Amino acid sequence: MRAPRTRRQWLVAGCAAGLVWAVVAVAEMNGSKVPDGPGPHEIGVALLLFACFPLAAVYPVAAMVLSVLTVPYIAAVGLPGVGGSQLIAELILVAYAGYRGPARRVAIACVAAAVVPAAALMATGETSWEFVFFGVLVAFGWALGTLLRREERRSGQLAALAAELAAEREARARAAVDEERARISRELHDAVAHTVSVMTMQAGVLRRRLSDRPVERDALAQVEELGRQSVDEIRRVVGLLRPDAADGLGPAPSLRRVGELVDNVRSAGLDVTLTVDGEPAALPPGLDMSAYRVTQEALTNVLKHAAARTATVAVTYAPKEVAVRVTDDGRGAAPGGRPGHGLVGMRERVGLFGGTLRTGAPAGGGFEVYATFPLQEAR
Repeated sequence: MRAPRTRRQWLVAGCAAGLVWAVVAVAEMNGSKVPDGPGPHEIGVALLLFACFPLAAVYPVAAMVLSVLTVPYIAAVGLPGVGGSQLIAELILVAYAGYRGPARRVAIACVAAAVVPAAALMATGETSWEFVFFGVLVAFGWALGTLLRREERRSGQLAALAAELAAEREARARAAVDEERARISRELHDAVAHTVSVMTMQAGVLRRRLSDRPVERDALAQVEELGRQSVDEIRRVVGLLRPDAADGLGPAPSLRRVGELVDNVRSAGLDVTLTVDGEPAALPPGLDMSAYRVTQEALTNVLKHAAARTATVAVTYAPKEVAVRVTDDGRGAAPGGRPGHGLVGMRERVGLFGGTLRTGAPAGGGFEVYATFPLQEAR
């Protein structure tokens, strides 16, 4: 949003505008109404108009009142009047006072701005229609200034709201990433702690069988002790991230159990078809969990958001990668929509193993989630 103007900038602009209006007023009076040239009264009127604009930078209501006093001054000294330049100046200053001045003071000053010049002109022989003319003039200027102030305030509120929503959206995205990383940490903790525990147990068994070889036995004892320390350290670091409850779709995180996941989703009312291509291979535990979670999250999104009737899950085992594809015939992504937290979590899981994730609407409609996990890098 553009920064508001400072008082100095308004003062410079007011001096420039006042100089222009003073020159225009003198030229107008000197052109057809005062053929002998401007006298002291004409110069006085020009100075009054000049002073109104820089004064408005500091005291907008006072500047409006000062512009109104030019009419009684003209009537008192017997000048023929400034005409259009004086009326336009009054209109501008009334609008500016309505834009920047306090509402109560502006309302009182507007009544004076409509009554004083009309009464001064009636005293010189004009009709009562002057009250109507100046009333309409002042009401129009006040309405214009009030509308500008209201629109500026509304624009500021909308800008602040947009900034707040952007910050909240960013905070939610960070929270989703942190939550997904915490769940990944918990799952990797389970896998790594289990593996290290098995290694420690095997080292202990081997140590007991080497009773006649003290050097090897001592080395294995150190390995066993380090293994126990490693498990304790892992549990201490990730102890606060233990899973609280099941994820709602039930099965333990393993891609070999994706059939049970599909059965649970099918029991929830969605017609899901599962295809498995290639020979199922033993996957690294962390990658196996992440591939299962990506499939689970994709099916959860289909149930919650897609309004789909059918979905397809395809798992492909290849020598160098394992791929998961989930498609549905639902309404797809909203045009111009932002990725949800589930997609953010999927991207975190796939990126952890150097894989790729592609989401979007396929040619036939609906929505597709396609994730690949390279096996060589994981191993």
